[in-house]
Amino acid sequence: MDDSLLIEEISFLVPAISDQTVLENAWIWIEDGFIKGLGTREIPEGASAAPRLSGRHKIATPGLVNTHHHFYQNMARAYTPGNNLPLLPWLEGMNKLWKHFREDDLQVCTQLGIAELMLSGATTIADHHYVFTEGSQDMTLHQFKAASDMGVRFHASRGSMNRKSDLISDWALQDEDTILADTESLIQSQHDASPGSYRQIIVAPCAATSCTKSLLEASARLAKKFGVGLHTHCGETVAENEFSIEQFGARPLAYLLDCGWDYDKAWLAHGIHFSDEELSLLSHYGIGVAHCPNANMRLGSGICRVPELIEDGVKVGIGVDGSASNDSGHILGELRQAMYLARVKYGAQAMSALDAIELGSWRAGQMMGRDDIGELSVGKCGDLALFPVEDLYANAAENPVDALLICHPRQVSDLVVGGSVRIQDGSFTDIDLAELMNEHKERAERVRNSAFKR
Repeated sequence: MDDSLLIEEISFLVPAISDQTVLENAWIWIEDGFIKGLGTREIPEGASAAPRLSGRHKIATPGLVNTHHHFYQNMARAYTPGNNLPLLPWLEGMNKLWKHFREDDLQVCTQLGIAELMLSGATTIADHHYVFTEGSQDMTLHQFKAASDMGVRFHASRGSMNRKSDLISDWALQDEDTILADTESLIQSQHDASPGSYRQIIVAPCAATSCTKSLLEASARLAKKFGVGLHTHCGETVAENEFSIEQFGARPLAYLLDCGWDYDKAWLAHGIHFSDEELSLLSHYGIGVAHCPNANMRLGSGICRVPELIEDGVKVGIGVDGSASNDSGHILGELRQAMYLARVKYGAQAMSALDAIELGSWRAGQMMGRDDIGELSVGKCGDLALFPVEDLYANAAENPVDALLICHPRQVSDLVVGGSVRIQDGSFTDIDLAELMNEHKERAERVRNSAFKR
């Protein structure tokens, strides 16, 4: 899958390194999937034999990294019964749709969701799938098939639910033994921890509200045993905190820590309603937060304390979240929203465009346990997003790199994963997007229409 490539005459290259350097009229050389060299001076003689891609009139960033999503929810975008509801009532209505949702539906949802993310700059993608309906088989393997067809690095968060509640139908639950056996089997057969990995498994119970304490404890033990990621939802709403205190006698983070989630490869989706003391606990244990600004705004959940998290040494990465609560997976647009939402709470200097890019590059990779992605430097994966320097909405911008976030978000002109060009001149090189969209639309209509039939 990895390849070699020379991208030359890049108008602006954003390496996403600590000093926030921006290079002009630059080149980058990828050999066997990894960055061999980059700079602004003469191109090395050894690079001359590599295939070439023009970077003229383009801005190059690291391939962006998405840390939280629910691809299956693509089939419930702008679903009328939930369009104006907060989280829990929204979940109650949306969760009823999936009774006849199967693995082939998930494969198409995954492929379409990946297409959205790729066109907006993502090359490494995590998806949190936890709805394993009766009769479905090998759902996670179907997701890996979709990701392989698209050519991206994919982290499958093998989700789970086993606790009955008013929000979840019995047909969406699995027993603990089934969940753990399947998750361990996936780790042993699919997880690749080597540099440049294209597939990894994350242990990911849905939430404390939908999982038993036994499952949360066993999930933490399993992740630690194999050294893989650990993920769930936490701190998303005030109602969640209140429920946790009522049901478990503790706030959600304290409850997870009591279940053994004191683990530096764990990260929590949303993380809005954490106290100062809890921020210190996150930093102490090395637990990260997936920031999902659009979903948090859409559901009226609140504003994550991102600048404070970063100041306290907490790992933070961007997550577009499920399409039914966002309701689109445009990662560059998500970074723009993160920047502006931080400014709403903390002032205009709270987050710059380059700060926001960090949330979707090296910070996101670090949180997911990857030190080989999210940065354009020698030895890192050859993953790049190339955006046009300007479009109609950024025409005549004085600072083109800042305009990438300050102006209306755009799509990539080119996308490179491991040296392989997956999008060129704004079009996929290997898939028929119109055909994929049509299939997804037809399947979504069938799933929605069949949800309430006996």
